[in-house]
Amino acid sequence: MAPYSSVRSAGRGAAEKAREHAARAEELRRELTRVEREQRNWEAGAEGERLVAEALAVLEADGWTVLHDVRWPGRQRANVDHVAIGPGGVVVVDSKNWTGVVSFRDDELRVGGRSMARELTGVAAATSAVTTHVPARHRRDVLGVLCLVQQHAPAREVGAVTVVSRDAVADLLRALPTALEPRQVTRVVDVLARELGDDAGPAAGGALTSADIVPPRRAPRGRVRQPARRPERRRGKQRSGIEVLVRAVLSVVAALVVVGLFQDFVESLGESLAPPAVTTQQPITGP
Repeated sequence: MAPYSSVRSAGRGAAEKAREHAARAEELRRELTRVEREQRNWEAGAEGERLVAEALAVLEADGWTVLHDVRWPGRQRANVDHVAIGPGGVVVVDSKNWTGVVSFRDDELRVGGRSMARELTGVAAATSAVTTHVPARHRRDVLGVLCLVQQHAPAREVGAVTVVSRDAVADLLRALPTALEPRQVTRVVDVLARELGDDAGPAAGGALTSADIVPPRRAPRGRVRQPARRPERRRGKQRSGIEVLVRAVLSVVAALVVVGLFQDFVESLGESLAPPAVTTQQPITGP
């Protein structure tokens, strides 16, 4: 019969392994919960961006162009949801698909009782980053907007950011005083599309598909006239210069020949016209 102490120690190693796996399983469950929560947040964010893009698309008829999901200047893994360029200037719009009751207290935005000061600071930072790529003369016409996707709230300024609901964002932009002429809008669109057009990618913030966004203005399609080649034109100029020089030399030679011939002619003519020499005969005298 085995000692009592040996019976109590039976299965100790397996039990330890079971506890290790149980701890690991709990850790994985917490990680899975966190990943699923982030997945839902990304999906909600993507849906919110799509809905706000639809709300901004109606501005196209009013001379606005909207860029979506563009690069955040100075950041590797961050994007800017929307940048609208139109008669009212440049508007950086950040979509927030939050749940909860919206309230404003002491110049502070709160959603579900939680302060959104950090999020407002992020919108202001994105607006500042985009402003650095706007032509200098138009930088005073850049506005930062936080757009609430689900909540209905009148437009209100909170610090440097204007908070507005999705159903009122288009009216907010239409009401802005005219800051850009149509040709200036086109120029700013070209600049920002080039400067912010690097791929942000899904990892940077739930990129929209090409079917969901309003494309930036592009050059009209058609046959493009090719400019004349400068090297050929330069060689043509060189050949023309040589030809002129040769012609000038030939002209000088011809002139010299003509002058020589003319001098010979004048001399021969003078000789022919000169009076004949008179000879005086001496009288013959005799002895």
